[in-house]
Amino acid sequence: MNPAVGRTPRDVLLESLLGRLREFVASPLTPGSQVLRGLLPPAERDRGPRVVLWDGQDLGTSYALEIPLLDDDGEEIPHDHFIAALRACIAQRAALGPPFPDEAFAVPVFDARPHFLSTVDAPPLTLADAVYLPLLSLGPASEPAPVSDDVEEEADGDGEGDGAEWRLLGFMVVDERYARYYVRWTETGEVWGLDFCMRDEAGTVDSRGGTADMIFPALASSHDLERFQRPVSDIRCQAVYDLTAWC
Repeated sequence: MNPAVGRTPRDVLLESLLGRLREFVASPLTPGSQVLRGLLPPAERDRGPRVVLWDGQDLGTSYALEIPLLDDDGEEIPHDHFIAALRACIAQRAALGPPFPDEAFAVPVFDARPHFLSTVDAPPLTLADAVYLPLLSLGPASEPAPVSDDVEEEADGDGEGDGAEWRLLGFMVVDERYARYYVRWTETGEVWGLDFCMRDEAGTVDSRGGTADMIFPALASSHDLERFQRPVSDIRCQAVYDLTAWC
């Protein structure tokens, strides 16, 4: 039996990207109902992976965008910026130049790398992107997310960590400005509503919700969260905290 081949850095990036993109197999990536037909890992001759799109009904509408995995500095591209830059490339497909054929599949391929990299530093985020970022940051409801990676080091004698955890239970877009995320703080069993800002004071979509997993547990663990309690009633939680100044 051949020895197992370890995961390469490119494999890790592709796995992460696939985890983010797979939701668009059934859900539209753009208002024009573009959905994901495939994500092709790069072959030796390719300049990057290829995101294959179609309208979800007619395979004849398919085309592929060749995109980079890293930015100009060789750094991993944040997922929210990646999706926004991908949408920008879809919207500007006519300006990407003539397509060329894929060697294995009958789809036209557009080299989207230059436009993608020129967009990724300041991508046009939508309100839906801003709503999604705290969901991504706070973690799936199926797995408790630890406050930090140091829980094992803080374990007591019986082998169980004493660090608190939270579970993401739900969310609601309250208005054009902010959304509320419901979490259960496992140390007390209480359900809290966390209000995160979706737009800044100028009305521009705000991406700071992607740091929710750092701001919220730090405030909760230091008992500073109480200072941000909002005087509102929500029957789905014991308290609501206004974190719009932070995220």
